[in-house]
Amino acid sequence: MAPQPQALTDAVIPPIVLSGVVEIGLHLGLSAGSWFAETGLDAERLLDSGNAPVSYDQAATVLRRALRALPPGPWGIRLGQRDILISMGLLGVALSSCATLGDALALGSELHLASGSLVDVDFEILDGEVVLNLRQRETDTALEIFLFEEALCTAVTFLRTMLGAGRSPSSVELSYPAPAYADEYARFFRCPVVFGAGATRMRVSAALLAHRLPHHHEPTRTVAAAACRQLISSHNVEKDIVLAVEALLEGHARTPLTVTAVARRLNLSERTLRRQLSSAGEGFSTVRDRVRARCATLLLRESTLTIDAIAREMGFSDGREFRRAYIRWTGRSPLSVRNDRN
Repeated sequence: MAPQPQALTDAVIPPIVLSGVVEIGLHLGLSAGSWFAETGLDAERLLDSGNAPVSYDQAATVLRRALRALPPGPWGIRLGQRDILISMGLLGVALSSCATLGDALALGSELHLASGSLVDVDFEILDGEVVLNLRQRETDTALEIFLFEEALCTAVTFLRTMLGAGRSPSSVELSYPAPAYADEYARFFRCPVVFGAGATRMRVSAALLAHRLPHHHEPTRTVAAAACRQLISSHNVEKDIVLAVEALLEGHARTPLTVTAVARRLNLSERTLRRQLSSAGEGFSTVRDRVRARCATLLLRESTLTIDAIAREMGFSDGREFRRAYIRWTGRSPLSVRNDRN
């Protein structure tokens, strides 16, 4: 079953594609800081945060700015040629553990959002061929070429990794005119490529669907697929600004940040930060208290620190002040939570 459509501000997209572009920019000696202005993200935190998800709006804004700053080139093709565990993340683990290419195709169609892709994908079988259809989630000519290049090349890289480097699609059709580097497409896809088509799609022989994959391991597939579903589940959606604020506050539990400091680190004005939080149904103090309660509870349950030591870790100079704050946050005393583990 395909995942439900997400709002463009829902933080459900692993930053795999986004971080790849930032790494390209840094490798070329570009300063990526301006790409993140007014997004609630920054380059350093993005590269250090693992799979902390971002929203479509955040990712698209940064990518537009990055592509304007980068010299013209086949950047989507470059990213799509990376190792599948890098370019697809947890979804790459799930797909490579499937029994057959057909199983992987069906699972990938269901869970493609977990790869960090910013395009939507489905497939159909027509006249002995699998037709992989790609569509932009939001029409954006500035991103069209890059996003389709990355998604198509990632799919072909997966095909070749699983079934051998000699495998290629039957054909590739693209909705946009040929770029200046069109010869890169011929070199990579090694099949007929049609530019200016009515849609973007790729065809492969349906006979390939029965091919068994070399790394099939059902327990790994089950666990990885469940983790992907959890990652993109609508029940776990947080608005991008809330997630960004929480991530920043969690990294400064010992010296709690003020709203002014958080806004500055997120490249926002304080007024804009408060307005965006309000639109997401949150207030800064509520988010900060929730994060501090979560961090304190983790220390109470998992560490051997005394309650007074935990108070200091949470930025309190007085243990009694911490106890009062923790009761206000959670309705329970720190001692009762500590005793739960016994």
